[in-house]
Amino acid sequence: MTAMHGLLRCLGPRFGGRKPVLWGARQRGFSLLEALVAMSIASIALASLYRTVGQSSKGVVDVESRIEAALVARSVLAGSTFAEDAERQPSGAAGEWHWHVQMQAQQIPLREEDGRPVPGAPLRAAKVTVEVTRGKDGPTVMTWTTWKPYRSAL
Repeated sequence: MTAMHGLLRCLGPRFGGRKPVLWGARQRGFSLLEALVAMSIASIALASLYRTVGQSSKGVVDVESRIEAALVARSVLAGSTFAEDAERQPSGAAGEWHWHVQMQAQQIPLREEDGRPVPGAPLRAAKVTVEVTRGKDGPTVMTWTTWKPYRSAL
């Protein structure tokens, strides 16, 4: 027995009857502080995971809404070949989706491939914009713009 062991054996009762821990001796289990630190780290990690999953599911819902709104806008535009056809129904609804058509008549000068103007009258066309909203007075989810020629001459 070394001198250190003898000293610790003498001091034993002063530690409340507990056996003092020797340097290099192995302890079993976790202390309360270690357990609290581990639980706090785990709770932070789970909270971050929960937030990430929530944001991902919200993103999926937003993408699905945009896809549905785009399909409504494309359907409205596909229903009219000429600008006059689009003027006949300036607004409407498809389920929960509402759409409104805005048109601007314009004269478009025609040009050759090399940039020279084509002789004759310019093309009469309309810039057609479809705005799709969820609900009658809801926010605009999708705006789609295209050009439609007029069937009739000036």
